Amino acid sequence: MVLGVAVYKFPQTPLPNSPQISQQTPVSSPTGVRKILNYNGYRYAFVADGAQFKFTGMEPDKSLGALEFDLNQEPGKNDGDKNAEKDYTATFAMGGKLYEIPTYPSHFRIAVKDEQYYYLAEIVAKVDDSAMSAKEYLDLANLKEHAKDIYILNHVGNDVQKTITDHPIVESIIEGLYSAKKTELNNKEYEALAAAQSQGKSYQLQFNLKDGTYIAMYIIPELKVVSMGDTYYYLPDAFFDQTSDLFSGLTQEVLPLY
Repeated sequence: MVLGVAVYKFPQTPLPNSPQISQQTPVSSPTGVRKILNYNGYRYAFVADGAQFKFTGMEPDKSLGALEFDLNQEPGKNDGDKNAEKDYTATFAMGGKLYEIPTYPSHFRIAVKDEQYYYLAEIVAKVDDSAMSAKEYLDLANLKEHAKDIYILNHVGNDVQKTITDHPIVESIIEGLYSAKKTELNNKEYEALAAAQSQGKSYQLQFNLKDGTYIAMYIIPELKVVSMGDTYYYLPDAFFDQTSDLFSGLTQEVLPLY
C-alpha cells in the first residue's frame, strides 16, 4: 500500500483572488533515493517527487535556513547515518534555501528555493520516528482552515468516485479523523493492506485546498485504516457509522499483484 504522502496538481477551480500554488513540471517517476529533508525535528517529503512550483498572489520571503548536510550516503562513508536526524539535512536540492509559506505558519509545508526554482516539502514524520498522533498531524496541516471540498477517488487517483462539497460534511470528516489512533502493523496486517489494495478496497481521500493544491490520504474502510504522512492509523467504528454512505456503492478495477 502506498503511504499517504501529499500529491499536488494544477488548480482546477481556484478561489478568486486567493493565493495559488501551481505545479510547473510533471511528476517524475520516483527513482533511487526518496527526496526528503529534515527541518525542526520533522521529516519532510518533496512534493510530487521534486516537481517545481509557482506561487501566485504570495511570495515566500521569511527565511528558515538552508540545506547544509547530505543524507545521500557515499560508498565507504557513514555520513548519511550520522546526519539522519540532523536539521537541514536532505537527499535533494542541497544548498537550497528554506522559506515559510505565508499560508502555513505551522511549517507543515515549506518552500525550498534552489537557484530560481521553488519546490514544496511537507511533513510526513518525525526524524526520530517517534509517534505522531493524528491530532498533531491534522493540527499542523490545518485542514479545517485550508480544505474547501473532498474527492473520494480510486486508489491510483485517476477516477473521482464521489465529490463532497457540503462544508459541514467536510468539517465532520476532518473532525472524525482526529479520533484515529496510531498503529504499528505486523506482517500479517501489512499483507491484509496489500490484499485490500489489489482487491479494489483502498481509496484516496483527497482534500482539495483553497490554494489549488490538495492533500491525499489512503483509506481502507473494510480494515478501518487510514494513512496520514508516513503513518498508519486505525479509525474507530464511530467514524464509519457517520460516514458509511460516503463509501457505499464505490467500485474500482482490481489492481494486479506484483
